[in-house]
Amino acid sequence: MSFDQTFPNAARHPLLIEQELAHLERIVPRWSEEGRGSVFGQAYWRKRVIDLARFPELTPNQHAIVQRILECVNTAV
Repeated sequence: MSFDQTFPNAARHPLLIEQELAHLERIVPRWSEEGRGSVFGQAYWRKRVIDLARFPELTPNQHAIVQRILECVNTAV
């Protein structure tokens, strides 16, 4: 069970948001290059990115990063 499922309305600490963004920025491009050989599929990564995008604590710069990551997920085949 994820943090979001346990505490759906809980605010995230800015450091946790930064860590999640850094993780997704690092992993999603590698995943998109691996394609179908990856353990996790496109739906999994899209959900991770969209869940992060829903937090009101995100700064405009963080929203831009999330959008860029989401575009990477959406264009992966």
